[in-house]
Amino acid sequence: MNDSPDGPIALEDAAAAVLQAEQAVRAARKQLRAAIVAAYQNGEPVASIAARTGEQPHQIRNLLDATGVRARR
Repeated sequence: MNDSPDGPIALEDAAAAVLQAEQAVRAARKQLRAAIVAAYQNGEPVASIAARTGEQPHQIRNLLDATGVRARR
């Protein structure tokens, strides 16, 4: 059993902490998607966005496509 310095961690408390962390991750991903779209719409190349975010260029292109952003030609 994992105990905190104050005693045992209740199952409900641990579940609530996981839920809160999952909500924070969803919010952060939403912010990242918006920032990626904005960077691309402001003229930044996909390769540059990928390098700045640690993603692969194909992941950036897929995200842009999924959000309805038209590819530059």
